[in-house]
Amino acid sequence: MTAKTNESTLYEHAVASFGNGVELVRAGDYAKAKEIFNEILGSLKDEPVLTERCRMYIEVCDQRTAPAPEQGTSTDDLYYRAVMASNGGNSTEAIRLLDQALQQAPNSAKLLYARASAWALSANADSAVSDLRQAIGLDPTLRFQAVNDSDFERIREEPAFIDIIEPTSTGA
Repeated sequence: MTAKTNESTLYEHAVASFGNGVELVRAGDYAKAKEIFNEILGSLKDEPVLTERCRMYIEVCDQRTAPAPEQGTSTDDLYYRAVMASNGGNSTEAIRLLDQALQQAPNSAKLLYARASAWALSANADSAVSDLRQAIGLDPTLRFQAVNDSDFERIREEPAFIDIIEPTSTGA
């Protein structure tokens, strides 16, 4: 029986450590896993397959621990995020984002119209009509857009909505 060489012992230890690191990645402990993979890289220089796999897992750990990209807070960023939320069926989030955008640009017809649309999708006719009335006051062409906008389908028969779309002498 021959004695194990120092290199052989180091390699076996590195393989065992690698397995522990992979388990930590699976468990979501990316910081500890990265520490283990870096230790392996420091101890093994002549094992290209194992060192490359360690580098790959270090990259995974870095990606998983990186802070989420900061989402823009400009009026346009908030508007586009709101549209995405609304299109995804999350009217509550869309309204929240549009509220933030309207704090920056309170007289934006586009933002008021979008919030009216989100209110309508959530069947809140009073709020939808209020925002739509303000939006049309700022941009009268939005009246024609609202006529054909399916987002207003849930409130289309509401008298206040009809009054905005087909104004009478006392309407919008």
